[in-house]
Amino acid sequence: MISKLSNYTFNDMPETAEYFKEEEVCEVLTIPPEKPNIERILDVLVSPEIENIKLIETEIGLSQEGQRLSGAKLVVEVRLKEKITYVADEPTQTVHAAHYETLKSMFIIVPQKINDVEVCKLIRTGKLNVIPYVEYVGARKLDCRRIHKCVLVFLDLKTC
Repeated sequence: MISKLSNYTFNDMPETAEYFKEEEVCEVLTIPPEKPNIERILDVLVSPEIENIKLIETEIGLSQEGQRLSGAKLVVEVRLKEKITYVADEPTQTVHAAHYETLKSMFIIVPQKINDVEVCKLIRTGKLNVIPYVEYVGARKLDCRRIHKCVLVFLDLKTC
């Protein structure tokens, strides 16, 4: 069972989003060899950062999932910096932290124009901003060295 960790306040999430992507990033993390075994997980902190944004041309039409394709898509590279705090499985039960980084590519389908300005021009002039949010974090101990962690990432595209 994955337990929801309560170290996030989701009040900062946008109330409305016109162009966005929501994606779940799940992975199995292994505690580094120099760290002691896990007794229990205390907290998982996730900090998303946008590394790169690139516009690519795509098909125009309807995807197999029923999403309307406009002919333009943003490829957004998101770096997830993660810190897992846990109680060690040893007599002193000290608290330890393990740090991880994951680079994930996500896609946001965008129209050819936003407010009558071509998207490629908005990107070239720095007028498009992708804001990452962490919507949910869940983690569970698989064994004394491995953790299954899921993060729900929400990318919101805004024009400046």
